[in-house]
Amino acid sequence: MMPGTISIREGGYAGWENAIEHIADAGIHHLEINIRPLEELEKIAAACAQRGLSILTLGGGVNLDSEESIDAGIAGIEACGTLGVPIFFCSANGTELDRAIHMARLHHLGDVAMANNVTISLETHPPFCENAQGMLDTMQEVDHANVALNLDTANVFYYNEGLDSADELERVTGHLASVHLKDTDGGFKSPNFPILGQGIVQFPRIKQILDMVGFAGPLTLELEGPVVAGLQVEQRHEVVKACMDYLRSIALA
Repeated sequence: MMPGTISIREGGYAGWENAIEHIADAGIHHLEINIRPLEELEKIAAACAQRGLSILTLGGGVNLDSEESIDAGIAGIEACGTLGVPIFFCSANGTELDRAIHMARLHHLGDVAMANNVTISLETHPPFCENAQGMLDTMQEVDHANVALNLDTANVFYYNEGLDSADELERVTGHLASVHLKDTDGGFKSPNFPILGQGIVQFPRIKQILDMVGFAGPLTLELEGPVVAGLQVEQRHEVVKACMDYLRSIALA
């Protein structure tokens, strides 16, 4: 994986079938695919390979209150191992059990990840990773080499007031496995995530921080909300190309 490898979540194209037909034209050759049954993932991986594309991350969520959800997360991690996908992108949540139980369950998932040569990358979501302090607390308590962090450049603003994603990134680079590139108008709980470079995220500074630490994980475009809602595939593709044009203008792609 080259440093700063650009990837894209399949949702930007409203599905992987659309994505694999278009992303190479935008200069993207890697994908983040949502967790599905293994046979479906194998079909997607084969279709990607036929086009010279690859899956860099599989994305899912785990409710740490639920043993059934944890079992599904284990299946997702094992699917990563089977497919040779290095990162399991994971939105972890849980509110009903003691935090110590949640952390122990994340540690167990880390053991499964280690056995499958996979890294779990925890999304910038509450209640465990909504900001840098929460992320650092979780990393300390989970204490597992195969449990790391995904920094979402817009979610810091969405879930917090008075914080900046570049500042938060600086604090967590030692635990960073992946980055979601998403812009925002900066409003608390605002769903407006515009074309990259048209919001308030400090992408040039994000690049500088990543360069300083030699970050070599995926930089995954996440396009959601009004910027793509209701658009046809070709229109979505124009949004993707505009984002890539911006990233190239700041040498982040």
